Amino acid sequence: MKTAVVVATLLLAAGPCASPQPMTATLNISASSTAKVDVLEQLVVKVTNSGPLIPHLGLVFRSADRWYERHQMKDLAGCTVSTEQSALDCGDLAVGASKTLTFQGVAGTPGTFHYELALRELVQPFDWVNDHPDGAEAQAWDETVS
Repeated sequence: MKTAVVVATLLLAAGPCASPQPMTATLNISASSTAKVDVLEQLVVKVTNSGPLIPHLGLVFRSADRWYERHQMKDLAGCTVSTEQSALDCGDLAVGASKTLTFQGVAGTPGTFHYELALRELVQPFDWVNDHPDGAEAQAWDETVS
């Protein structure tokens, strides 16, 4: 009985639990729709955080094609590749902060590729940014490499 009273007292002292504020951000992507094999291409991603801190901002490729796999990467814009997350890990993004990330890579294989990019924190609980009941917002584009 004493244990139950102690637990109840601790819970009351902690106050009401508030739901965490959802992570939100604007995402703008600039990428070419056509490319040539062995030519340097750029993928420019601008993210502006409009919610709480996003720990280890992840640019997650939700498509089978991943830009960093279809191009020999020359500049990761300060990010690292997280293959197990199908993402580029771009570090923390503070409240109200913006990052413009310019990735550079040489297209390696001819074909048409479809990319779908969404934002997610890459630390547990791995929450999506701009998440909705029907899924996280994503931007998609196609690139034809000749």
